[in-house]
Amino acid sequence: MLALAACDTGDGKQLRPYDPADYPQPAPTTEVDDSVAAAPLGADAVVTPTPAPGAIEGFTLTAPWRNGESIDAQYTCDGLDVAPNLSWGGVPDGTVEIAIAMVDDSAVSDGQPFVHWAIAGLDPNELALVAADLPDGTVQALNFFGDVGYGGPCPLAGDDAHLYRFSAYALNTELTLADGTLATEFLEA
Repeated sequence: MLALAACDTGDGKQLRPYDPADYPQPAPTTEVDDSVAAAPLGADAVVTPTPAPGAIEGFTLTAPWRNGESIDAQYTCDGLDVAPNLSWGGVPDGTVEIAIAMVDDSAVSDGQPFVHWAIAGLDPNELALVAADLPDGTVQALNFFGDVGYGGPCPLAGDDAHLYRFSAYALNTELTLADGTLATEFLEA
């Protein structure tokens, strides 16, 4: 499940520096391909997610904006920088927990997209995440800002619009990760 959004603030704020060496590359996988077909983002651009091989038909992730539209400032470094409320549906039978990741496919270093958020331990029967009130049992990765939890879009001034990918995972086993696990290790698991 993919959801895409763009953000270009042009306000001069910059991403906090990170060292890609602190985030080992995940092992390649043939089970999931999160590729997307994307046009350059502009006023008339349309971004259409390409279903990943092995994608689960009917499994959906919903954010508070339409696919391909700009992310509201409250979810960015220009606003409150709060994580969005999300919901999901069509959870497949046998799902033990839901995991969600947000990456910036426009900010890539050494082949690794910038991870803004990775969270797991979400109850598949709840069908929604109120990010301001995380349920017991959730764990969050150390994002590329160096913080545990969500870090909203904050592209460099003058950058073209960035492409953010939200991915939802229906896991058939419980992840045994701790808060603060490196985002790349989190996503690999």
